[in-house]
Amino acid sequence: MKRLFIATFLPLLLSQSVAIAQTAPQQPAQPEKPAVSQAETAVNQQLPIVPLKGTDQIQLQVVNCNWVVDCLLANLFLPASTRLNQIELQLDNPALVPTKILNSAVSVQGALTHYPLPSSALSISPGDIAFPTQTITSVPLTLNRSAMPPEQYVGAIYLTQANQSNRLILPINLSVRSGPFLPLLVLLVGVILGRLFKYMQEQGGPQSQARKKVYQLEADIKEAHPADRKILLPMLRDTRKLVYRQQLEAADTQVTLIQSRLRLLNQLRAIEDQLYEKQKRTVSVEQETLDQIQQIQDARVLIAQGKDDEATTTLTEILKTASTEGRRGAADDSDADSDAMIVALRGAAINLDQSARNAITDVEKTEALTWNEQLQQSLVSVSGLSDQVRAEATFWFVRPLLYLVLLTGLTLAGLNTLYIEKGETFGARPMSDYLTLLLWGLSADVASRSLSGLQGQKE
Repeated sequence: MKRLFIATFLPLLLSQSVAIAQTAPQQPAQPEKPAVSQAETAVNQQLPIVPLKGTDQIQLQVVNCNWVVDCLLANLFLPASTRLNQIELQLDNPALVPTKILNSAVSVQGALTHYPLPSSALSISPGDIAFPTQTITSVPLTLNRSAMPPEQYVGAIYLTQANQSNRLILPINLSVRSGPFLPLLVLLVGVILGRLFKYMQEQGGPQSQARKKVYQLEADIKEAHPADRKILLPMLRDTRKLVYRQQLEAADTQVTLIQSRLRLLNQLRAIEDQLYEKQKRTVSVEQETLDQIQQIQDARVLIAQGKDDEATTTLTEILKTASTEGRRGAADDSDADSDAMIVALRGAAINLDQSARNAITDVEKTEALTWNEQLQQSLVSVSGLSDQVRAEATFWFVRPLLYLVLLTGLTLAGLNTLYIEKGETFGARPMSDYLTLLLWGLSADVASRSLSGLQGQKE
């Protein structure tokens, strides 16, 4: 029993001592570190948003039109890109996780006048803008063109991205021009003024001189006796028509003729007044005096009828009678001025005769022109109506059409040169811009010879 007890418990005691000897001393407990997720590692490595080509450098040319006609002309003359109200900014998110734009700001200032555009002119929708992973996203940039005065604007768009310390900067270069209506109007006015200057040099000036003579003659006629005014004013109206029709030589001849008739009528009126005074001083009325008064009235009627040859003959008879009475009454002091009156009357008759000859020459020319017109009408009747229709169409349709086409072409040429091609900021300096248009129209002679030829054919 004793041997069995020792054999059983002795190995147990020996194994316990060996185990106690091999056990290491215990260390103090350390806090466990939290596990780092893959998503958090990707966020810490977030890449910046990349602007695509066209968005990295924003270049815009727009037009500021505020009313219907102006915008219709802009649609006609300018490309569609100048009428954009919104553009899309293309931004790429190359990261493996989505990101967003926290806020945005637009800062743009004029390069010529240093005018800062208000926030209502260029704006991006407020609030966060989400960018999915590895996706190109369009961000709308709104343009309020009516709030942009004509100018050359430079600046940038600033975008703040989540988990990025640096802002994304998009440079912008914006050119704004005024609407085309006012430049077109100023240019058209300049072209018309240029045509008026040319017209005044070639035709308007001589016509104005002729009208001046007519007005001076009209003032002289209004100072004459009412009966004489009644005779001469219809003649003056006919002369004014000649001036309006650019028949200046004929009008000048008629003015000279009417002036001679006016002087003659004034002399006849003076002789008639002397005869009436003579009747008042004498008891008996002489038949010769009555005959002279009747001859004066007959001469006045002949002048009113335009029968200058017969009027000249009647005046000659009056001169002969007045000369005879002048010699008989030379001893009378009351008739001392009769010789001077006779001399003046004789001069008026000579002037009237010369003017009448000039008028007869003009009448012969007019009659020859009328004969030519009758010959043309007969030729038209023989050849048919086609030539007549072509001539009338040329006068009433082709000539005005060509004139308008050339005038329109000249205006559009100036508009294309100074506004469409070189007017990206037209209106930023109104004084120089509009004055340039006006002077261009005044000095434009591209179609001056053609226009002058068309107007010259009208005469």
